[in-house]
Amino acid sequence: MSEVMTIGEPMVNLIADSDETYMEARTLPRQMAGAEFNVAIGVNRQGHSISYVTQLGDDWQGDLIIDYMNDSGIDTANIRRVSGAATGFQLKLPSETDSKVIYFRAGSAASQTTPDIVDGIDFAGLKILHVTGIFSALTPRTYDTVSALVDAARAHGVTVTFDPNPRPTLWPSQEAMIEATNRLAAKCDVFMPGLSEGQLFAGLDDPRAIADFYLDMGVKKVIIKLGDSGSASFERDANGERVETVVPSFEVEVVDTVGAGDGFASGVITALLEGLDDERLLERANAVGAIQVTSVSDSEGLPTAEELERFIATTDRKEVTL
Repeated sequence: MSEVMTIGEPMVNLIADSDETYMEARTLPRQMAGAEFNVAIGVNRQGHSISYVTQLGDDWQGDLIIDYMNDSGIDTANIRRVSGAATGFQLKLPSETDSKVIYFRAGSAASQTTPDIVDGIDFAGLKILHVTGIFSALTPRTYDTVSALVDAARAHGVTVTFDPNPRPTLWPSQEAMIEATNRLAAKCDVFMPGLSEGQLFAGLDDPRAIADFYLDMGVKKVIIKLGDSGSASFERDANGERVETVVPSFEVEVVDTVGAGDGFASGVITALLEGLDDERLLERANAVGAIQVTSVSDSEGLPTAEELERFIATTDRKEVTL
């Protein structure tokens, strides 16, 4: 069994060769996409094993994803193939400020995943389960599937990390999204929202107040991404006092911001596996996120452990305040 497991919807990513409009594109190179897929690549490249749980169609897109995962060292044993539903894909127009993405995933095989997929999972040796708010939002069935997987993982003593990664258009209302996200967050050990996401879900402005909201809920560690300036970690000590750590990010030239949060999450996960303290954990997570924005691909720019170490040692830091 792998050290890490994630569940989500991997997709074929067709990237336009134009930064103006889709109509101007003359070629559409194929890559892979999906928040959880990006995290899986990041974890694997930093030298840790990871298993992917999902459902794919019995089609060329599904074959391509399986082959890519196998070639990348991602465990595909928990991927179910089905007929009658297609594997999702997306079309991306890159931008250093606001990349545009068109999804072709309605009714996809992954969106029809049901909680019984959890029944066949072997949790032996698993240390961390990573989930996001994207797969949870696809349908009520995928939300129930994620919830069932979280419950099963916790019953086996597995640490659960959660990136809310909100997609409001996938929910019937903002209120429904907030309620469902917080219900899932209360089951998790590590919650890692961006600052604006934390403000939305907690209904509070101050990062410390947001952290307290989730720590009071039972979350053990709250990690808040402070835009491109850095990040902060909050937890409670043995006396119940809040302990915080704030670490700046790195100076880089931004090419495309998609996948930065996923890279950040892979840094958190691998740092937890290696027992790094909070300062080094945030340093690593910030570094992976910063490296990711220098690449047009959602995941192909994610660093190996050696590349990450070299980047941290040679790249200037920004300034950050909480």
